[in-house]
Amino acid sequence: MWCKNCAFFRGLTGFRALSITETIVIALIIIGDEILTGQIPDENLPFMIQQFAAAGYPPHEVRIIGDDVDQIASTVAELASRHTWVISSGGVGPTHDDVTHRGVARAFGVDVTAHPDMVTFLSRHHATPLEPGVMHMALLPEGADVLIGSDGQWPIVQKENCFILPGLPPALRAKIPRLIAMLPTMSPAWRTAVYLNADEVLFAEWLGLLQAKHPEVTIGSYPVVGAAYRTRISLGGAHRDTVEPVAAAVISYATEHGWLVDPETVARGESL
Repeated sequence: MWCKNCAFFRGLTGFRALSITETIVIALIIIGDEILTGQIPDENLPFMIQQFAAAGYPPHEVRIIGDDVDQIASTVAELASRHTWVISSGGVGPTHDDVTHRGVARAFGVDVTAHPDMVTFLSRHHATPLEPGVMHMALLPEGADVLIGSDGQWPIVQKENCFILPGLPPALRAKIPRLIAMLPTMSPAWRTAVYLNADEVLFAEWLGLLQAKHPEVTIGSYPVVGAAYRTRISLGGAHRDTVEPVAAAVISYATEHGWLVDPETVARGESL
């Protein structure tokens, strides 16, 4: 779902907020064999989810894939066709297994080529003439934009509706706020929770009926072990005044059955 109504900054010194007339839906991709094989624990996905969700853009879908050109290409092509933005992390370094740029290029039916803006950026940080490994990092999908922030740090590469970010956690964490700053300001979903001393099976049918009656509110049920409650009911929506009445219905139902757990008990971290 490529947003044809987006106006975004294309240049070397900063960003401008997007102007958008449709709902933004994002997908995240973590790329790296080392993640899939358990050699390195992933730190980026939890951070990305938290940051985008807090900004009012909870990801619609996430994928973790390996350093394989064909897999990257098929994943990006699929997600880019169904989402406003796709954000990838990893595979942009100087070695043979850093193939994200090639995969993204293939997803959009283009080749990789040395991007002059990336060559200029790399020349500021590496001896010239650039070594082959450094030049490898300058090979970007044809038609990509190199978005360099005012901090002069590693740029964000954009090809169509795909943003390509580095996998090194400190580098990635510096990029996410910059990406979020490009998006229209959103009010994060208003959320609350109700804690029950009851197993899900006792109220599953009732909760399903409540959800069907209030589709504007997202209701989730999560079992917990070793806490002062057995189940946490999470409720969220665009506006507080739509969520609170549904939460009140859950509280009333739980109170009638003697299942309600005082939030202060939960906050103290007590156990059953």
